[in-house]
Amino acid sequence: MKVSIKDLVDSVKDKLTFPKVAMRILRLFEEDDLSAYHLAKIVSLDPILAAYILKVSNSAFYNFPGKVKTLSDAITLIGFEEVKKIVIMISAKNAFKVSDEFDKILWEHSLAVAVGSSVVNERVKITEDGVAYISGLLHDIGKIVFKKSELTDYMEILKKSYEDGEDIRLLEEEKYGYNHADVGGYILQEWNFDQEIIDAVSFHHLNFSLKKTSDFLKKAALVNFSDFIVNNLLGIGKKYKIDDESIVLGLSSAKVIGFEEEHLSGLTDEIERKFEILASTMEEGV
Repeated sequence: MKVSIKDLVDSVKDKLTFPKVAMRILRLFEEDDLSAYHLAKIVSLDPILAAYILKVSNSAFYNFPGKVKTLSDAITLIGFEEVKKIVIMISAKNAFKVSDEFDKILWEHSLAVAVGSSVVNERVKITEDGVAYISGLLHDIGKIVFKKSELTDYMEILKKSYEDGEDIRLLEEEKYGYNHADVGGYILQEWNFDQEIIDAVSFHHLNFSLKKTSDFLKKAALVNFSDFIVNNLLGIGKKYKIDDESIVLGLSSAKVIGFEEEHLSGLTDEIERKFEILASTMEEGV
């Protein structure tokens, strides 16, 4: 008997949680009168999160000329949208909890797709930067649910996808009747994420050539496009990569987001550079 998505998600609730402080911080961004001081006060409730915000603010990713010493200064310098991205990044890293080779692959791939979605979005202007980044970061959270659940034997599927390049979505659907995008959308709904992020994650594996262009589809297509670049051009998430960058111009998701040949210039170099800075900063700890 196949397990339902609800039962699958319920089976990992003790192992996979999103920190309450992080969700409280995300709700703060909905307030019109939010100040850097107020945000810093709430962030300080989680010392590890506060330390990481300071650490990332002082990294080469932002390249500020002097050392950022206080949390309020960091928030003022990088801005609320960047703080939101860091909060999600730190919380997601805790959820991913690297314990083996495939956890590491999944985490690095997700971080790279977050960076990729942000960089591509700068060029095609589909949505807010935070939405692009967070959707990219969480697009494979469903794989983590599969992997952490004792109700599934997911390692075989992960290995086939990574080693042999098989389509993981098709392998999942054949075995379980649904895929990681379906599971990801479900758990983000449970965690009360914004609907636009839930939709981007839920639908990032659609066949975009068969769908009419709409707002939520453009965001899902942005994640799909960035996912392809990270997997196939950068080889972050797959064992083998493709050398021909122009292949992305033929993707149906590229057409949906209006990605043109001129947008390709320096794209993979920028994604790789920003990803490597973030990845090394996160690896070093606080």
